[in-house]
Amino acid sequence: RKMTMISPTNKEVQIGQTLKNDEFIGMVRREVMDSFLRNRAAENGAHLINGLFMSMTLPQTKDAPYVLTYNDFEDGDGNARKGVKKTLEVDVVIGGDGANSRVAKEIEAGDYEYAIAFQERMRIPENKMEYYKERAEMYVGEDVSPDFYAWVFPKCDHVAVGTGTVVDKKGIQKYQQGIRDRARNRID
Repeated sequence: RKMTMISPTNKEVQIGQTLKNDEFIGMVRREVMDSFLRNRAAENGAHLINGLFMSMTLPQTKDAPYVLTYNDFEDGDGNARKGVKKTLEVDVVIGGDGANSRVAKEIEAGDYEYAIAFQERMRIPENKMEYYKERAEMYVGEDVSPDFYAWVFPKCDHVAVGTGTVVDKKGIQKYQQGIRDRARNRID
């Protein structure tokens, strides 16, 4: 319900003070959301495959299928770490496989910028967790990210503390330490 924006000089601005009782600042727990989407797809007829996309052959004619090559991790005949190489013919391909999308690379979608993020899940004392019960924090400043923001987001019984950047991916651990230092009084 509450969001606190924290400046490089640690000046705090409260966001959401004008929210009505039925309004909120939403966050999604990816592990829950992704599972929900997979289960919903399965309930509606999708066949789920625990696998790794390796390559794709594009259709040669209007009515031809895409042919996907993937490593199937559920097949008992293969090494569980490598999976069993298989192919699958499909009519449509949706590349929902993240910033470093193998699907995008396969269709030569072009160069694009992407952010890298680092996040830790931290258990904090109950009295400090109470502060985050209905609050998320976003921090800005060169110490936490040169071009993005850092965060402390509440989860069920812990907080997620993280940061991201597009322009300095190699410095991500330095920025993660920066957010840990800036939020120390509230998370230690």
